[in-house]
Amino acid sequence: MSKAAVKAIKFFERFADTGLRGKISAKFFSGLLKLIHPRSKVIDDNLKLAYPESSEQWRSEIRSKVYENLAWTLTEALALQRDNTQALKWVKSVKNFEFTQGLMDNNKGAVFVTAHFGNWELYGNWMAQQEMMNGRKLYVVYQEMHDSDISAYVQQTRTRGGMVMLNKDVSVMKMIHLLRSGAHIAVLNDVAGTGKMNVPFMGHDATNMPGPAIMAMLAGVPIITACLYRTAPFEHEAEFSDPIIEKKPTETLSHDERMRIIIGEYNNLLERFIRRKPELWFWLHKRWRP
Repeated sequence: MSKAAVKAIKFFERFADTGLRGKISAKFFSGLLKLIHPRSKVIDDNLKLAYPESSEQWRSEIRSKVYENLAWTLTEALALQRDNTQALKWVKSVKNFEFTQGLMDNNKGAVFVTAHFGNWELYGNWMAQQEMMNGRKLYVVYQEMHDSDISAYVQQTRTRGGMVMLNKDVSVMKMIHLLRSGAHIAVLNDVAGTGKMNVPFMGHDATNMPGPAIMAMLAGVPIITACLYRTAPFEHEAEFSDPIIEKKPTETLSHDERMRIIIGEYNNLLERFIRRKPELWFWLHKRWRP
């Protein structure tokens, strides 16, 4: 089944473009998603938690827009395979990039935390292009998907886009060495963690993956959150946060307390992105597991 899915995706990869065929592809994917409405109950439950005063009609409208965003995200990601440098043209404006550009100019390391928001695949491609124009590389931490064929295809497209993939099981010390040598490492960090690091997200306790906080603490580098807002098909606005820089730790704070503070800071920044345009987030994740 997964091999058949990859074949279908590769057909649309050849078919999709930035013109009429792109519109046809997005229309097809959107119609299919709305027909099968995957994880509609999870989306509704998540929206009820994050927006307790919301109406059923509003949640239904957001769910429909979430499927539309996914349809365009897939269409854009497929069309991008024709020429990954298109990412530079599709991102029309960039907010608050000065600090990040300074890091690149001075070969300083940083951890970039982003979310399954807007078109996260395009963000990775665009950021990798920015790094390459500065003679650098973008490292991206990834986790293997349950479907090995789909996982291999996604990693292939990301590598084609200029990203250097780091399996999440790579030793922390290797990542620390990269950061201290000036590397930039990006992490999609908006899914539930497997540990017990509970930190509020959008007003409710949630388990979190502490990797970005651990890397930043041990390497002594800043964390920056960033995302793309789609303003129209194949047109996006990038936004970067001010850096999260840990204050000099004191003996009164434990290692876990320091991590919770940092995680709380980037959770709040991701929340700000999401609440501005909730329809662009991937509400299909079980972010708040019991």
